[in-house]
Amino acid sequence: MRKYILIWVLSSFILSQVLAQATLPPVYAIISDTAKIQRLDSSFWQTLEDKEGKWTLSDVSRLPLSGKFHIKGLKPEDIDTTGIHIFWQRYRLKNTMEHDAKISLTSFVHYFDVFILENDSLTAHFKSGFLRPWNEKDGLRSGGDGTGFGIGPGAIPLVLRPGEEILVYDRRENKGDLSNFRISVRIVNTEKLIQEKYVDYVDGRTSYFAKTHLQESFILGLLLLAIFLNIFFYRIVREKVYLNFALFALFLAINRLWNLSNEYFTWEHPSMVQYVPILGYAWAFIPFFFIQFFRYFLNTRSTYPRWDKFLIGLGVFNILVHALGFISQVFFKKAAFIFYNIIGILPFLLIPLCIIITLFLYARKKDRPIHYLIIGALPLLLVDIMSGLENLGIQSEIIAKIMDNFRLIEVICVSWLVLSFSLILLMRFDLLRKENTQKQIDNERLAKEREIEKNELIQQQKIQLEEDVAERTADLKKSLEELKGTQNQLIQSEKMASLGELTAGIAHEIQNPLNFVNNFSEVNMELLFELKDEIKKGNFEEVNAIADDVISNEEKINHHGKRADSIVKGMLQHSRSSNGQKEPTDINALADEYLRLAYHGLRAKDKSFNATTKTDFDSSIGTINIISQDIGRVILNLITNAFYVVDEKKKSGIADYQPMVSVSTKKLGNTIEIKVEDNGNGIHQKILDKIFQPFFTTKPTGQGTGLGLSLSYDIVKAHGGELKVETKEGEGSTFIIQLPN
Repeated sequence: MRKYILIWVLSSFILSQVLAQATLPPVYAIISDTAKIQRLDSSFWQTLEDKEGKWTLSDVSRLPLSGKFHIKGLKPEDIDTTGIHIFWQRYRLKNTMEHDAKISLTSFVHYFDVFILENDSLTAHFKSGFLRPWNEKDGLRSGGDGTGFGIGPGAIPLVLRPGEEILVYDRRENKGDLSNFRISVRIVNTEKLIQEKYVDYVDGRTSYFAKTHLQESFILGLLLLAIFLNIFFYRIVREKVYLNFALFALFLAINRLWNLSNEYFTWEHPSMVQYVPILGYAWAFIPFFFIQFFRYFLNTRSTYPRWDKFLIGLGVFNILVHALGFISQVFFKKAAFIFYNIIGILPFLLIPLCIIITLFLYARKKDRPIHYLIIGALPLLLVDIMSGLENLGIQSEIIAKIMDNFRLIEVICVSWLVLSFSLILLMRFDLLRKENTQKQIDNERLAKEREIEKNELIQQQKIQLEEDVAERTADLKKSLEELKGTQNQLIQSEKMASLGELTAGIAHEIQNPLNFVNNFSEVNMELLFELKDEIKKGNFEEVNAIADDVISNEEKINHHGKRADSIVKGMLQHSRSSNGQKEPTDINALADEYLRLAYHGLRAKDKSFNATTKTDFDSSIGTINIISQDIGRVILNLITNAFYVVDEKKKSGIADYQPMVSVSTKKLGNTIEIKVEDNGNGIHQKILDKIFQPFFTTKPTGQGTGLGLSLSYDIVKAHGGELKVETKEGEGSTFIIQLPN
């Protein structure tokens, strides 16, 4: 039983191997190696699409993938390469000649890997390809596409001995553009490839590209010089014509650099070649700034405004065309071909034609720079138009000759344009510099004339000013004297106003002692008559008693007389000017006296006035050195104001309101504090900062001078003290006098 099982397993294995081998393509017999290129018929190679790019040689050389290679006889054009980046090829080669076959394998793809199998074993792995880094390539690193003069992706040289047969798996990968994906198989003669792509090509390249590099380097040098000069001119004169020409030259230089960089990167850094076409998009901005240069140089905006707008639109249209072309090339391959070959050619023809029309619009003007501009621009514009016509398929003998020598003619025209335009702009710069110099000279002359006129005017004004100053000084002196007199009168008026506030109170205070004096005088008169009668009667005891009563009454008369005298002296002291001498004063007595006098004075003027007074005097104060009449005036002013505000609040008809004014003194270290507090309406915050200003008053016209608080503030400051106020709207105010002890 085991024998049958073993036989069955071996038979299955052999059968599977036979079936696997049966899927391989037929052997391509190499019967000659003299031909430069041998293209294998599609029946001799097979293809497998690697859509995910994950397969290795081990995967594709074994079942099931080994059986999925395309059958023989399938034509290359029938294989869909859309969206596929990696293909595997499989073919067999055999040398049927009597000598070694020296052949090379190549494919025009980005990455090309060749695997050589003999007797189902991997014997060699070679790497090549257009974008493969130079140091990673095997075999011939350059050339090998077999298509003539060009660089190519490289080639893998092989040597097959007579009768030797190999199985080849090659892996082909392209990045980005898949339109040139080649899946056909070619065999190239190695010796002829080396001769053509290394010996002949290098010699030809050296001769051909030496001329090209010299031409492009010359143009680049001119353009860089033009860029530098025009940026320099622009920084000086700030005219946009220089900036636009510098930008035109910059993008033209980038475009010319494209020609050099393509060859350089292809040979030295082939992996960078795919990025070189980005430099070609500089062409989108070259016509735009070229148009802007002509617009600003010719000032088309003012002379031909509609044509100017058309030129702007044409330049923008060119940028949009190239932008859409770039987008279509990335996302829509077929659309890109149509776009660049039909729509893209229009700006190439329209822009030079429109610039020529613009130049002829100004050709009739007798302006030498414009004529030089036409001479410098016309050759390149005509060559561009010829190139555009040739791209559209329009042929003629002249166009053919120009296109045969296009690079040389283009180099000459570009060089002529840059040199002539630079000369024109240099002339324009020199003219502008001369105009600016002349303008500067004129400005300096005008400035000097204005300076002279200004100095003369200043001198006249100086004389007039001196006369005015002298006149005004005399007027000011006179006004100052009048102001001082007025000020003294105002101060005296304020004193008399405060004295008027005291008059009724003083009269009330004097009336009491006078009444005592009169009453006791009349009593003494009666007692003296009684004394005479008692003397006549001889009743000496009664005489002595009557005499004692008379003496007692005289003492009272004397006391009340002195009281009246002190009131009169205080009134006189308040009314006269201060002598400026400080003297020890009982501040408590002073405050109490002025509180009573102010209260009685207001009562005498207005019988309806009534207010509660309250005192709180610190007995430890004693006397302090002050000018009593001045401080008394301050206390009187604050008390009078307090009585006024509480009376006004009472007249407003507030229910249950009781007017109250309190006066208190307190010793705080080296400071004596006197407070006059009321429960009136308080002071509004808007006027709080103005109450100590001269002539500011809230009383109706005719009832206040506005000098009371101002003079009080100055008096307290003169004593080295401070006058402050604390207030709360609707609840009252407290004025605080702080004096040094």
